[in-house]
This record gives sequence, structure tokens and C-alpha cells, in this order.
Amino acid sequence: MHMNTHAVRRLFLRSIVFSALLLAVPVRAEVELSEQVRSNFGISTITASTVQLNRQWQATAQVIDGQTLVTGLADLRAAQATADASKAELQRLEQLYKADTNAALKNVEAARAQAIGDNGRVQTLQAQLISSWGAGIARMKANEREQLARGLLAGTLVLVRAELINAPTAFTASSIRMKLLNDEATLNGKLIGALPQTNAQMLGKSYLLSTQPTKELELQAGQMLSVELQDATRTTSGIKLPRAAVLRWQGKQWAYIETAAGHYEREALTVSQWLDDAVLVSAGIKPGDKVVVSGTGLLLGAELKPANSDKEE
Repeated sequence: MHMNTHAVRRLFLRSIVFSALLLAVPVRAEVELSEQVRSNFGISTITASTVQLNRQWQATAQVIDGQTLVTGLADLRAAQATADASKAELQRLEQLYKADTNAALKNVEAARAQAIGDNGRVQTLQAQLISSWGAGIARMKANEREQLARGLLAGTLVLVRAELINAPTAFTASSIRMKLLNDEATLNGKLIGALPQTNAQMLGKSYLLSTQPTKELELQAGQMLSVELQDATRTTSGIKLPRAAVLRWQGKQWAYIETAAGHYEREALTVSQWLDDAVLVSAGIKPGDKVVVSGTGLLLGAELKPANSDKEE
């Protein structure tokens, strides 16, 4: 059975309108519910207020093999011990020579040359560490580097390379939390320093972190992590909402605002930061707004129900 031209045209126009409605997501939409329905839905609200938080950076990261660093630190430690011994020997011979007892000038000169060479070896190894691992390793005290090397050898510490997009020139982290991409368990980390920029086309900067794996969350070289770093020197402001208040729909973030008893408006949000159990919103709601924090999905269902009820002609 064939459809007439008018029916085909009408069906075609309906499909175009329906597609347009799906693509054209409104910035705001309204829904109104009775007191009984609100009670059944368990809808609750909070009053939005502005907060100021430390700037938070999100990064992708990867566990890296620390064996090369351990070897480099061991070489530096041995070279430093040799340089210290050469310096002490030079000082001893210089004192004997000044006292004119059992020290020839040629021995003093030989000891000085040895001390200079041994000290040069230390400087060369330090430069190699900086070029491979960044200045943060070089700035560490000797006992801190020793603890790092022991931890890496024992497996109680692992190294992580974090990539920050649009990172600041100088960065200080007050706290670091990291987790596997498919695991909610978290680990605390420590910022060692910026890594050398090996690719001029990179949009961000690389940072070297360390963390202590646990029995519940063991880490192996090559594993990917997500990292949250709190910036100790920068702050940002916005409206903090629990994650339950944010509704993801049609590729956007939304929140419902109660403008009057039983009357709700769905507003598009601009989320500037995703926090542990909350979000920081920079646009879409304002201080004083009553934001729905329970029942957002039910509100969306109530709002869309009339639009989804088809009527046969």
C-alpha cells in the first residue's frame, strides 16, 4: 500500500521538527509540581552561596620506572663521597705543607687536581639529573634523596609523571590525590618538581610526583592515573554544589532552581572545577538561588513527560 504525497510530506516535516527539537537544547526550561508530587519525589533544596577555594588542576598521569633515577642517585652519592674524601685529603696536605712537615708541593698540587676532578664529576652527575629529572631532584637534600632511593628500591614509593594542560609557570601543590582510571580508591602524592620539557609542541607541563602504593592499590610502571592537584598559591571563586545537584543531559550540565513553591526552572551550568563530592559553578546560578539537590532526575522526567507523550491523529 502506497502513502499519498501529502502524508509523506507531513511525515517528513515531522521528522525534521523532531530532530530539531533534539538538537536545540534550551538554556532553561520550567516544570511545576504539586505539593503531593514534590513530597513523593523527595525533592530538597539548598541555598546557593559563593565560596573561595584553592585552584584545582586535573591531570592525566602515568606510573614510571624509577630504576634510572635510583642508579643516578647512587652514582651521585658515590661521587660525592669521593669528592669529600679528596677535599679532606687536600686540606690535610695543605696544612702539612704550611707547617713545613712531610708534605711536598707536588703532592699538594696533585691532591688539588684530584679534588677539582672529583668535584667536577659531582657537578656533571648533578647536571645529568637535572636534564633527566628536573631541578626538583637536584634541590633535594642528600638525606631526602637517600630516602627517595631507598623507597623506590623497596617498592614503598613509586614515581608518577603528571601532564597538566595550561599549567602555570610556577606551581606549588598543597595536596595531591591520585587514583587509577577504573578505581575509586585514592592515594596521596607529593610534588617533587617540574620535569624537563622534552616536546616543544606540548600544551602543558610535566611534573614528577611520588606516592606510596598500598596493598589495596598496587601500582606498576605504565599504569594510567587521574590526578587532582590543589594549588597552594592560587584561588578561585564560584558556587559550590553537591554533585547530586548537577544533572548531565544532552551533553550539558544542568541544575534545577526552585523559583516558587512547586515551580522549578532548569538552568544550564558552567562547571569550572569537579571536586571530590561537589562541583564549583562559575555561571548559570547565583547566590541566593534555591538549588535542588535531591530528585533532579525525577524533575527532568516530569518535565519531559508531556513532550514524549505521542497523540495519534
